[in-house]
Amino acid sequence: MKTLFLVCLAVTVISVVELKTITRIVTKTSDFRGAGTERGASYLVVANDWPALFQESNMKTCSLGNSACFIYDLDDTSRNDREQGKLDFFQGTQLMGCNNFRFSSDVEFIRVTKDTEDDWTFDWIYLEFSDFTHVYCGLQTAPNTINTTTSPLTIMCKNQLY
Repeated sequence: MKTLFLVCLAVTVISVVELKTITRIVTKTSDFRGAGTERGASYLVVANDWPALFQESNMKTCSLGNSACFIYDLDDTSRNDREQGKLDFFQGTQLMGCNNFRFSSDVEFIRVTKDTEDDWTFDWIYLEFSDFTHVYCGLQTAPNTINTTTSPLTIMCKNQLY
């Protein structure tokens, strides 16, 4: 009887899917003159599958199903962010639709959109998760410049170990 109970308990524990949330997003603005941006919203879609990146019709409501979340404006209103050569950290309510969003698998893509001609050139975007994993998102041809002409920019993400 004890053996049967332990076997059932082990099977139950193994079958539970580990959900994770984004705890922080770090961006690195490139280190050359004009890389920073002063105005304009930067929209960010974080997805664990390719089709979820293109569900534009649901972006305004932040309803992208279970495979993607949406940040309307990645911005720290308490300081001047996205400046030349600087790291910026976003967490909590700054993550908007991605705050407390539960991913059941690894994030594979992000999609960055900017609504003004004022360029923002960044080297990478880094996502940290509640299970202490993280992904690095950046193009092989970094730096990545985003504005209304180049928008949207879809970037693959890779798992990173500490």
